[in-house]
Amino acid sequence: GSLRKLLDSKYSEFDWVSKVANLFYIADGLNIIHKANLVHKDFHSGNIVNKNMFSSYITDFGLCKPVSQDSSSKALFGVLSYIAPEVLYTHGKEYTQKSDIYSFGIIMSEIFTGYPPYHDIPHDEDLATCICLGYRPKIRCKVPQLLLELMNKCLDADPQNRPTASELADTLDHFFENLKNEKTELYRQVQNIKDLDKNFVTYDKVKYQTHPQAIYTSRLLVLSKLPKPGNNIIFFIKLVICY
Repeated sequence: GSLRKLLDSKYSEFDWVSKVANLFYIADGLNIIHKANLVHKDFHSGNIVNKNMFSSYITDFGLCKPVSQDSSSKALFGVLSYIAPEVLYTHGKEYTQKSDIYSFGIIMSEIFTGYPPYHDIPHDEDLATCICLGYRPKIRCKVPQLLLELMNKCLDADPQNRPTASELADTLDHFFENLKNEKTELYRQVQNIKDLDKNFVTYDKVKYQTHPQAIYTSRLLVLSKLPKPGNNIIFFIKLVICY
């Protein structure tokens, strides 16, 4: 089944080793796509297939295209919560490999917390506006700082600040090895948060409810003019629309 279905049914069985292993396999698969000079363009947890807790495979290449192919179409198609701000801002014209990396960052947040991104709010133009202004999924559990920093790099509003798929795969492979070595910083961070986890809201499929307008299937998105992407959420934004 899909990664999303696996998280819904077995999230409690995911430890940090299996989370990092899954992320490595996804990053490695994305690296293969990018090395072939392709862009996926519809990258989300519903398009990732898991045979078990450790292995992940990217599927659904219906929107996949060569990097050199012009995105002149004004139609924007996909799952809003995974779409990079520069893609939303340009209505699909600025879709690059770095836009896939942003989607990977959203998938990281999903694997860390168990929750689908923005599950409790409508997936509408207000959310698209907030994403362009720097709003990102809430992290509802304690996450090792090294992993959190990697996720935030992927979610940077500036595509040039995001890592490549190759860099992601190498870093996650390194992290996977570090989790086996008690002398490493990542191992220490994981050990330190095991007790702290008890103080955080833990993922529970029975307890969480998905907003009726939170949509996780690919669809045509018709959006009006959006603000230019930036990392800083303007301090008064919550007074306007952001959640």
